[in-house]
Amino acid sequence: MGYERCYVCGAENPKGLHLHFEKYGEEGVTAEFNSEEWHGGWPGIQHGGITCALLDEAAAYVANNLGLITVTAKLDVEFQNPIHSGETVRVVAFPVRKTRRLIEAEAQITSLDGVPKARAHAKMMVLNHTQLQSMGLEGLTPVNLDPDR
Repeated sequence: MGYERCYVCGAENPKGLHLHFEKYGEEGVTAEFNSEEWHGGWPGIQHGGITCALLDEAAAYVANNLGLITVTAKLDVEFQNPIHSGETVRVVAFPVRKTRRLIEAEAQITSLDGVPKARAHAKMMVLNHTQLQSMGLEGLTPVNLDPDR
């Protein structure tokens, strides 16, 4: 999303997850993630914090896809089935409510054959120029996921 050292999506973070989002439908986003042994909490099972990070980043990319920079105001997560080490999962998110100051998104993780793993409802606060400036982020711009835009 404009920061190459981001833990979840940054290509230049050597210890990051390197998630690559693509546009999904009109306003959604999607990515695939392969859970490795070092992402574990319990033996053979992905740590819940990694799962939350995937859902949070997907919600942020929904806003990004709309041309907005946001921070997470609230993330409600429901864990449905474990994600196992070595398993590739799909992350999908889409907006469900948009206001001038808030984007609400639904995000979900499923196995590649559709088994639900986790889902979240996120509230993403839109940052204005003054807020971006106060955080030292005034040069940050959303990544264009739509090549036609």
